Amino acid sequence: MDNAGYLARTSDHGYETCVEHLSMVSCFAGSFASRLGYLEEGLIAGLLHDAGKYSDAFQKRIRDPENTSTVDHSTLGAILASNLGYFEAAFAIAGHHAGLPDGGNCGDVSSPTFSSRIHQENQQEEVHKVSPILCKEILFENINSSGCAGSKLSDYSRMMITRMIFSCLVDADRLDAEYFTSSNGLRREFKFLEYVHQELERRWTPQALPITLQEVEAVSKSLTAKMIKDKAGEIDSLVVKMRKINDQLLGRSGKSQLDKLRCDILKQCISKGRNADYGKGVYTLTAPTGSGKTNSSITFALEHAKTNNLERVIYVIPYTSIIDQTAAKLEEYFDDQIDNDNPVVLPHYSEASYQMEEESDLTQDNLRRRFAAENWNVPIVVTTAVQFFESLYSSKASKCRKLHNLTNSVIIFDEAQTLPIPYLIPCVEAISELVKDFDATAILCTATQPTLLPCFRDAFSDEKLEIPELIDISDDDRKLFDRTTISYKGKMSAENVAEELKGLEQALCIVNTRKSAQEIYDIIKSDSELEGTFCLTTLQCAFDRLDILRCIRKRLSEGKECRVIATSLIEAGVDIDFPVVYREETGIDSVFQAAGRCNREGKRDKAKSPVYIFSLKGQSSNALQQIRQNIDATEVSTDRYQNFSFSTVQKYFNYFFSLKGETALDSKNIMLMHKDGSQGCLLPFRKIDEKFKIIDSDAVTVYIPLDDTAKSLCKRLKSGEFSKGIFRKLGRYSVNVWPKHLEELSSLGKVTSIGDDRKSFILDDLSVYSREYGLQIKPATGEPIFV
Repeated sequence: MDNAGYLARTSDHGYETCVEHLSMVSCFAGSFASRLGYLEEGLIAGLLHDAGKYSDAFQKRIRDPENTSTVDHSTLGAILASNLGYFEAAFAIAGHHAGLPDGGNCGDVSSPTFSSRIHQENQQEEVHKVSPILCKEILFENINSSGCAGSKLSDYSRMMITRMIFSCLVDADRLDAEYFTSSNGLRREFKFLEYVHQELERRWTPQALPITLQEVEAVSKSLTAKMIKDKAGEIDSLVVKMRKINDQLLGRSGKSQLDKLRCDILKQCISKGRNADYGKGVYTLTAPTGSGKTNSSITFALEHAKTNNLERVIYVIPYTSIIDQTAAKLEEYFDDQIDNDNPVVLPHYSEASYQMEEESDLTQDNLRRRFAAENWNVPIVVTTAVQFFESLYSSKASKCRKLHNLTNSVIIFDEAQTLPIPYLIPCVEAISELVKDFDATAILCTATQPTLLPCFRDAFSDEKLEIPELIDISDDDRKLFDRTTISYKGKMSAENVAEELKGLEQALCIVNTRKSAQEIYDIIKSDSELEGTFCLTTLQCAFDRLDILRCIRKRLSEGKECRVIATSLIEAGVDIDFPVVYREETGIDSVFQAAGRCNREGKRDKAKSPVYIFSLKGQSSNALQQIRQNIDATEVSTDRYQNFSFSTVQKYFNYFFSLKGETALDSKNIMLMHKDGSQGCLLPFRKIDEKFKIIDSDAVTVYIPLDDTAKSLCKRLKSGEFSKGIFRKLGRYSVNVWPKHLEELSSLGKVTSIGDDRKSFILDDLSVYSREYGLQIKPATGEPIFV
């Protein structure tokens, strides 16, 4: 070897030696893991993750610009970590580039599982050559571990800890790589990387080989203390600003009765957030619609974070349609609070502006947001339930990278009743694990609180567990927030519904299928004298839906005729206000959502703001089957949608969950796969990743080239240019259809397939798409509910 020693990476401005890279990554991975309670596991993962780079094969490749061969430099480190007893770190090392592998079994010799890779690597002569060389540069002293998870932990906990150690390693490795290759210093963590460089130089230099585990550990602990202090300062500054905002709200004069109730709810959240008796745990915040839930929940979260030394707030929202408005409100509160160039509030979802742009087009602010979205190292994150839970069950490095930053966090689950029923038990288990093992606090926030206590008791293995409610409000006070009068109209045909809607100047009708929406719309449109009638379903792409919603809002604000027939997509946080709402029968939670589109601003009398529930005659048995249990639970708990109360909602969810049964609450056997593996494969990280898809259907995507932008993007796809940026930009021009409908479009030559998986298509004939109806496909009888 020459004077440069063993190289880990090179760039235009120099090189980084293996021992420098491993030391830096170890300091960061150890620091991240120490916040989880697994310092040594993180240190070992960092020190060994690129052990394979000491091999002759890798050194020949990195020193020869023309050598494009690939060298497995991960598996050797996994073997060394496993031999030392750090099995979770071994998995993390094995997957730090390609993702966590399935564990496999002792008989695996050729599959891409962890067991197979270890077996194959152990047969290589390189294993015996590298270890002595590595030990000359890194001295592993006083190591005596049986693995961080310990024998008493469940298989589920062991796998979750492995994902967390994996997250620590991936984030540390990527940060050091970015620091080494970047010269613009955009990352917040760069100041910490500079600090680690200085600390390592003070304690050790590359010329003074070997570096010891104890030296790296000392730097890691010092870094942890510095990071904790920094995070505490961030939370403190946000709390100061939030207190000023709340002081203004509470100090206003001339409050109405509702204002006083809102202030009382806010005061309770402030008091409990500052109360050390309300430590880390699971809480519910069951506040009526219109009572200021967002403000009260973020207030409790920040006060609670300050009281309990937590590091960030993560706001989990079920609908992308309300992320922007929530994030915008929080940015209005806080974005001037922290004196640096990094975002304070990060909206993280696929349609965020910084996600849609090409990197060369990003502003400095949006570039920082994109960086922050990789590891969530910001004070406040606003994200989707899909992003949150799928990341927790992922095996991919890019998705798991942020997981370690869920520790020491306050996590607010907005609209908690929308937690996905087929994955309810795995979702509750994940929340419980974050609280039990990773010092998080979870807040289930909604107006219609689901009865999840039995699930949490199972997850905590504690039959006496209680979940405290953060606010105390009587049923009578809750009713003061009611802005509508709900009643049941009985069975109605599509013609009956259309006739009643035609007699109203402004009305919203929400039905359960796209087929029903189009049928009622067609009946109304047949009367040519009426104007201002709209159909809104997911057969229209988001680009057109947003334009239609703008038109709807404008007509409503101007007092013009406006009738809308829509599927439940309009219930998902869409900010519109109708004087009358019709809702096809469904569950109580959806009825409340629909009622939220009526008299939303509370400017009309409750008695003059009706919400009519009806049963649609002629509805297919298949479509009804999709919501049969919701309807049955509603009939048991209410008198035809009358007399709603807190206890009514509890009764509804209790009966609904009993009808579903435990199997339906973990429809893909996610928990069983953690315990027993899958098809003989133990620790099946990748198989679980493949199964845990909250939005999981056989639907395929059809992209609609509506305008010049969409046409240009579709043309790039057809030419074979694929990138995440292109697909994200085309997302607002897409429609999801069932395979049987796609077959009809394909047989007529209307679409072109993109890629080999036949999951994405481009519409070639715009004559079968219109802004009015969307994609014109023949809805089959009994089409399942699909917004």
